[in-house]
Amino acid sequence: MSFATNAIEAPQEPQATATVELASPAWSPRSWTGLLAVLAMGVFGLAARLRYVNPMRSGDEPHYLMFNVALRKYHSLNPARAYANGDYLAIHPQPIEPHLVPGPDAQPLPLHGFGGPLLWHPFYLLMGVAGVYLFMVLVSTLTVLNIYWLLSELGFARAYAVGVAGLFAVGTPLYTYSSMLFIEPIAALAVVFAVRGLLRAELTSARIAAVAAAMGALVWVHGRFLLLIVPVMLLLAGRIWQRSRFRDRWAIVAMAVPSVLLVGGYALYNLVVWGTANPAPANAASGNGIFQISPLTGVLNALLDRNYGLLTNFPLMFLVGGGVLLALGGGLRRTSLIVAAVVVPYSVAVCTFVNWWAGFGPPARYLVAVAPLLSIFVAVVLRQLNHWLAVAAAVLLAGYGLLLGLLSDIDKGLRWNWELHPEVSVLGRLGDLLGLPLATFTPSAFQPGQTALFVWWSAAVVVVSGLIWLAGNLHRLRR
Repeated sequence: MSFATNAIEAPQEPQATATVELASPAWSPRSWTGLLAVLAMGVFGLAARLRYVNPMRSGDEPHYLMFNVALRKYHSLNPARAYANGDYLAIHPQPIEPHLVPGPDAQPLPLHGFGGPLLWHPFYLLMGVAGVYLFMVLVSTLTVLNIYWLLSELGFARAYAVGVAGLFAVGTPLYTYSSMLFIEPIAALAVVFAVRGLLRAELTSARIAAVAAAMGALVWVHGRFLLLIVPVMLLLAGRIWQRSRFRDRWAIVAMAVPSVLLVGGYALYNLVVWGTANPAPANAASGNGIFQISPLTGVLNALLDRNYGLLTNFPLMFLVGGGVLLALGGGLRRTSLIVAAVVVPYSVAVCTFVNWWAGFGPPARYLVAVAPLLSIFVAVVLRQLNHWLAVAAAVLLAGYGLLLGLLSDIDKGLRWNWELHPEVSVLGRLGDLLGLPLATFTPSAFQPGQTALFVWWSAAVVVVSGLIWLAGNLHRLRR
């Protein structure tokens, strides 16, 4: 069996004699795309409905909406006047503390970027807050579809491409944030779309312009995403150089024009309004920036903390480590290195923020932007092991993540973690329902005496990754 691919490289691992087929050969890729879109919109739409009926949006959610209130009422992208006049009552039933920081002349400026609210403002004008929820559902659905297209373009059989995209829809932070008014889903879509472009064998000028525009727009969503934009644009420039030695003028123009207009415009805005070239001036003014804590500490906390951790709340991600090892040893080495060049610098840097947990918010907030790219390594594991037990394990792990998400949709207070109250967690609630001390055996960065738990969980990650790598290689030898 052979699989066509448009990627930089086709997977080189020998094909298994039998594969798990999830689709009838009569179904076209377009049909499966449509079905996946309907299922994703259904799941995300249900989650959005559960959260929309609760008027008490929390964390940064109402503060992003204040941009839309100010833009609609005062035609301004500074919500200071809207806060002062109590206009938050249009989107929140109670007073909220303004998210403002002092600017160069002590004038109040917004803590958050207005790029996200600008993108969803047409939906807000048409449907109010419900329109913003619809925007998030659509963006998250497009992210799931891009995961499917990414895996298909890398040569994975449709069974794995569809299956892994579905698992990521329900068992990762994509589900959690699809129904919340944060900017992270926008970044996740932009990044997976851009990396798809980088991995294509045929990189047209139109595709180059689309990738450059997506990355240029992303910096307006939040300055910290510059940590993602820089490696993507450097890799894109490398692809153009490799292809044409910069003799292709249209390719150069396609990359340069959106980059100069959007990224350059953002830099000029910061210089004029904030008086600084810092890409995240509001965060700097509030005391948050990179390299404030040890990278090792930050990464362990962001992966394993019971309230905020990626692995503890979305255990499907336990498969990623083994998938990376298998991909590096197989035919996806170059793809893995490209993904690592995008994922690793950003992930490590944001985990050195003093508030790596992203304040009063849901788990794994800063890592949502790169989560879709990890689907490659989950797909590698399932294809390499090629056994129903591996598929069943992945489904159970994703189901556990979905269960935690549903619990925090029903009891909405559980999703809003706060470092001052680490004893309150969705893991603790699930443990109470099952009669199991789940929270007790899961580490917390905000409680004393947790070192041993972090060591045990770190060892578990290493052991699981090693066992997956060993099983995958044994299966390859047997074939």
